[in-house]
Amino acid sequence: MTPRPELEVKGNFLTHPFAELLTECARARLNGSLRVTERDKKCIFYFKNGNLVFAVSNARSSRLFDVLIRRGKLSKDDIAKIPNFSNDFELAAFLQSKNLLTQAECDRLFIDQIEEILVEALTWPSSDWIFSPLARVRDGLAFPINTTSLLVEYGRCLSTENVLGQFRSLDEGFSRSGVQEINIGLSPDEAFVLSRADDDVLTAASLVSVSAMSEASALKAIYTLWLGGLLDRNDWQPAFSAEHIAVMKNARLEIRSEAKIPGVLISEKEETAVKPMAATPATPEAEKVISTEEYLQRVESAETFYDVLGVDSKADTDTIKRAYFGLARSFHPDRFHAEGGITFQRIQQAFTELAQANETLKNAETRELYDYRMRKELADRDKRRAAGDSGQDAIRKQQAAENFERGFDLLMNEELNDAIQFFARAVHLAPQNARYHAYYGKALSSDPSQRYKAESEMQSAIKLDPDNPTLRILLAEFFIQFNLMKRAEGELNRLLAIFPSNEEARELLKSLNT
Repeated sequence: MTPRPELEVKGNFLTHPFAELLTECARARLNGSLRVTERDKKCIFYFKNGNLVFAVSNARSSRLFDVLIRRGKLSKDDIAKIPNFSNDFELAAFLQSKNLLTQAECDRLFIDQIEEILVEALTWPSSDWIFSPLARVRDGLAFPINTTSLLVEYGRCLSTENVLGQFRSLDEGFSRSGVQEINIGLSPDEAFVLSRADDDVLTAASLVSVSAMSEASALKAIYTLWLGGLLDRNDWQPAFSAEHIAVMKNARLEIRSEAKIPGVLISEKEETAVKPMAATPATPEAEKVISTEEYLQRVESAETFYDVLGVDSKADTDTIKRAYFGLARSFHPDRFHAEGGITFQRIQQAFTELAQANETLKNAETRELYDYRMRKELADRDKRRAAGDSGQDAIRKQQAAENFERGFDLLMNEELNDAIQFFARAVHLAPQNARYHAYYGKALSSDPSQRYKAESEMQSAIKLDPDNPTLRILLAEFFIQFNLMKRAEGELNRLLAIFPSNEEARELLKSLNT
């Protein structure tokens, strides 16, 4: 059926920020989807009874294989050998079938993945959005996303200017909601403001006057408490009017589309309200305002991710989260398009570094791995310097590694022509690296006219590192790709003669004989 116009609500984050939309959906207990577009970035958030339960994004960094690589669960070589690794659900099902991950671990990865998409969207300042009750998440696909904790942290990291911009008037009314703060760690300012609110509606101006703190601090506490669900808000301009909510809830809907889950084993989730997890009480620090140039210089000169975020290496997770939110909100590239030129390029690069720092440090497991690698890399650097491995040789090795990593990322994204160029540079800069030759050949094999050059590169890799089973399997797969079954069989037998217990080679050989 043709949807009635009032069933869909449209807007922009400039007038109705994403955080407020999440809060409104929760209050109204809406079902449906929120589509968000930020230039070439697109994501969809799905709601059940007001709870955010699922999200998808077109960003490569949001795909499951990329999350697994960043967390050290699998290497890029491991991922490249998995069929349909680009489909999140099929990848999860494959990893479960091979006992590489449990179902609980896969569920946790999907929760983290959804939260990453949510956090990214919270930093977008002027995205277009459409909410529709006609697109629903499929039954059985619902994850317990802790939006309450994220929204409270988001409110705490907002600058005074941003907070003041969210109040159209100090005559807006606020009152206590039915939500208890027992599972929400309030700061002293927030707890004090909440203690002054009651069941009767008080204006923002009245709450400020009885709070015994500055207007800016009081308004920030009020706004954060509202985002966290502890206060109700009246006399303002919500994105969803009472009429819209009534129409969406009372209409007999013909479901237009669902979030698809192709071939994945996911346990049934109860469609109950998500209870907020406990948060550590925190006292908001005084706002540290830095200029754009100070921010850029700090990021560009940073030796660690902690330097990028401007936090101590022993900072807790909440501090890291607040630092990221604050910087991402203030220095998101979309705020600097008018700058153009070198400044805009520096802003974009700095934001990439900022996002990577946050992704690594916000998770205990990846943070521990990063801390280990950071210490190891610093120690290795000192050893290289002591051994005299510096100058042009070191530069060429570094450039080769960077070109290979870029080529591998493009190969993962199936951008093969571009990948070939980067692999070729890596081979030119480091001709003795077997791995570079092997993946250069793998990329070339996508073009039948380059078949002989591709094989030559793979054979060169094996000559450089004859005892590497991965290289021989890549060559065997190349032979299978071009229907050279006898040569594939011979290569696999040679591999098994060296590594008789290699199960991957044995399974591949068995598939040739069936």
